[in-house]
Amino acid sequence: MPIQVGTYTLADLLAARFASANEFGMNTIVEVLTNDLAAHNAIVSEMLTGLAEFTTDTQSIYGSGSAGEMIEVDEFGRSETQKIAPGSTVGFPLRLFQYGVGWTAKFMESATPADIAQQQLAAEQAHMKAIRRDIKRALFGATNYTWNDFLINNVAIGVKRLLNADSAAIPDAPDGSAFTVSTHSHYNGSAALDVAAVNAGITDLIEHGHGARVMIAIAPADVTAFTALTGFIAAVPQYVQTPAYNVTIPTVRTDLGNQYNRLLGYFGAAEVWVKPWAIANYLFIWDAAAAGKPLKFRQRTATSLQGLRIAAELPTYPLYAKYFEAEYGLGVWTRTNGVAVYFANATFASPTIV
Repeated sequence: MPIQVGTYTLADLLAARFASANEFGMNTIVEVLTNDLAAHNAIVSEMLTGLAEFTTDTQSIYGSGSAGEMIEVDEFGRSETQKIAPGSTVGFPLRLFQYGVGWTAKFMESATPADIAQQQLAAEQAHMKAIRRDIKRALFGATNYTWNDFLINNVAIGVKRLLNADSAAIPDAPDGSAFTVSTHSHYNGSAALDVAAVNAGITDLIEHGHGARVMIAIAPADVTAFTALTGFIAAVPQYVQTPAYNVTIPTVRTDLGNQYNRLLGYFGAAEVWVKPWAIANYLFIWDAAAAGKPLKFRQRTATSLQGLRIAAELPTYPLYAKYFEAEYGLGVWTRTNGVAVYFANATFASPTIV
């Protein structure tokens, strides 16, 4: 009989339903779960690509105020010194999340590898759900707030939103135009989902110089309404079948991918995407290729504390744990790179997100 070789995966643990964890081998289980967590955290990083930058910073200075003007003078003239207004301080929260599992020495005496694998899969799903929820809160919340950084030093951090008429400095437009800081906002309201509302949101974005890759995120519930807009063009099918002579070309779907994360089509030069973090009756418009992403995803400085991890009760044997833990926070970074549109009312209202 040939020797069986290969690497244990989570599928192997799920298949082990008739032996205890101790009988299967604790060291093997630890290795499999560690590798699976690393893969899960890589997927999370990929999900945030184009929307958020990763950081360990507590806060940063974003942008600057008006660049001033060139003053015409005569031969003996001397213009006044112009001072550049500093940018606004934007902060990034760091929150602690737990998923209780209650793995103890006694549990391991009777639990199967499948029991342990199922709990890790459930923790990973809960982690993804929490991140999607916090993306929504960061993008569609319109009011600045203060965060007490209790995990580090209890410093009060000012967490800003997208441009929300809070009088903080706004960089000039590429053509030199200045914005009125007390009224300029990227939270738009519209009585209905129509062409004017979408175009107004795109204009608010690109007038700040963002336009390399404009994307519009919508919820699955709004697909029918958006695709009915004048100017919308459906995405080209993901595959093209070249039939033999006299063979009827079959109808090809354009939505072959994940129904909650897929390219729907194009509106002007903007890509229209269905996203799992989008909210019904809201749009989010941003430049995914801009140097400054809309959000920053803050994590701990120590890499061992980043991502979803097992919080050990006995550090010398990390599988004896009671919780999965994740420490992260999302805050707006590039305040100009994002426009939220609420199209169920002429006035924007932040959604209630639980």
